[in-house]
Amino acid sequence: MLIVDVRCSSSQPDPLAAGRAALVRALDMCALWQACAALINTALPCHSCSLLSDIDGYQPQEGRHHLNSAADDGTRLVNSLEVAAPYLDANPLIRSYTFSQIASQDVDAPERLRAQNPTPGWRDFIHLAFWDGTRLEAVLSIRLHIAPEDLGGAELGFLAELYPLLEAGLQRIRALESERLHHRAVADLLHQLPLAAVLVNENLLPAFLSREASRLCRRWSADSDRDGHLPRAIEAPLRRWMQDLPATAAPPGNRASLTLEHPVLSGERLHLQLSSAPGNSRGHAQHLLILTAQSAAPELEAPPASSALPVLERLSPSERKVALLVATGLRNDAIADQLCRSRKTIECQISSIFRKLDIDNRTQLARLLN
Repeated sequence: MLIVDVRCSSSQPDPLAAGRAALVRALDMCALWQACAALINTALPCHSCSLLSDIDGYQPQEGRHHLNSAADDGTRLVNSLEVAAPYLDANPLIRSYTFSQIASQDVDAPERLRAQNPTPGWRDFIHLAFWDGTRLEAVLSIRLHIAPEDLGGAELGFLAELYPLLEAGLQRIRALESERLHHRAVADLLHQLPLAAVLVNENLLPAFLSREASRLCRRWSADSDRDGHLPRAIEAPLRRWMQDLPATAAPPGNRASLTLEHPVLSGERLHLQLSSAPGNSRGHAQHLLILTAQSAAPELEAPPASSALPVLERLSPSERKVALLVATGLRNDAIADQLCRSRKTIECQISSIFRKLDIDNRTQLARLLN
């Protein structure tokens, strides 16, 4: 192994302390690389360095590079591990190696290097290899002006310290990225739900909203409402109701419900069904709200003519509501508001209704239903 655990003690301020702290704080690959490159440029006689990641068959899909301004000699910074591939095959799970070590075991390595970069401008490279199980996850390539054996104790100590710091950072970012993908998938799924569903935390701040829930919230919003919050007409009574709710009334997995009166629109109500996620703690509660509009809509409550029932049976339940409202003469915008759907959804449903009933226009639909 090239890296040895050599540390230097000094009473002088540590010039690398801020860089180490930035590396530890990094929450994405961009911040991690910026902190890493700054540290390397400060601590080592570095020509250039690269972080190669998302590696598939020794072909990195991502590469981040830093070239010392003083070394801007036209060097090609390549996204490839072809020079090191045979050595990595022969030395699985190796954590560090140099080009000199590769060349000592592989006589073809210098030729592969020249094919990649005829005039490299550096003396040797050190690679730190990071593994996720048996899969090569990332390689940090540090290209030096001097031979690795000429590095001093402080420089070798820096390399010994850099490896676990960067390894921990890669693991942290991998976990955070997995969590971000999970959240994005949940958000996309919830957004597409045909229900008006809202996932809120212990402070009733929405984490995810379905499209239907967003539309309902807009209908209950006032100009003074804050972005990123439930409308006050919903949040305030819901908060009071939850504070008064006995702890046993809605344990995880059970449901409790509340009906609100719209503060402005007479006769319009909102039914809220609340369920709490299992494993909730007091400071990290998650609640699912299902919102159901209960507008005063005589058009929906009046039964259709008996002659219209065979026609309506050919439609889905959602399309039946739309068809009945179309037959009363309502336009698409009014139907969308009444049913808390988008205008585009209403237009698509009307097209489907026309196709199923083999008609061409709203007048024909009204005749069929009336």
